[in-house]
Amino acid sequence: MKTSQGMLRDFYNPDYCKIKWEEVYLNGFRTNPTAAMLDGLVFEQAVIGGSRGGEIYEIPKGKTGKPLKRETDLMALAEKSKKTMLDLEIELIDVQPEWETDELIGHPDALITYKGELAIMDLKYTAIREDDSCKWNPYAWNDLEHKDFSQAIHYIEMYNQMEGIYLPFFYLVFGKSGWCKFILIDLTSESLENYRDKLKQFRNDIKDFTPIGSTEYSICRKCPVMCNKRVLTPNIIEIVC
Repeated sequence: MKTSQGMLRDFYNPDYCKIKWEEVYLNGFRTNPTAAMLDGLVFEQAVIGGSRGGEIYEIPKGKTGKPLKRETDLMALAEKSKKTMLDLEIELIDVQPEWETDELIGHPDALITYKGELAIMDLKYTAIREDDSCKWNPYAWNDLEHKDFSQAIHYIEMYNQMEGIYLPFFYLVFGKSGWCKFILIDLTSESLENYRDKLKQFRNDIKDFTPIGSTEYSICRKCPVMCNKRVLTPNIIEIVC
């Protein structure tokens, strides 16, 4: 079984139901993007000119058939983002490539040149404010020390397995409010070894994998997988006052 970075991440995520994991990653169950995810996909599509698998994503129109402010704001930011890429001397070489090695699979956003040098780039859109703290919000970008950059390591290692060299990896992050961050992931030998160890651990753990459903109503009520283990009743705690 070839491993994607999402497959590995969600397998060890205690809040990701393992029945859902089996359906999504082993049985091909497809989930619809949330509103926030859809915004990111539409933004990405507008900026780099492509989406994973060649799919076309659209934000629903208003009752009159005209674009909502949500969409017009995204498109305005996308145009600003294209100019930022030109200013940073980023050139797109390959958009949404499908990479595969003997053990790994992945779809980075783009292979680029940055000031003439080949690199891998992942484009991010977020509604989170620039000053939000990662200590309570894992999707914020101001406290990079606490973020999980296994996605970057996965694609760096994939390219090395394919071409025999380690490329630089950049995150280009645009915030809804207009801020932008261009972040270089400087791969260390320690982080690479840790990732390889995690892959080995995953291959051992998956041999004895038994999908156990979540016991949390807050997780089950949003899950699109209609399994017979769903918790449909919330825990009720009476507080005497």
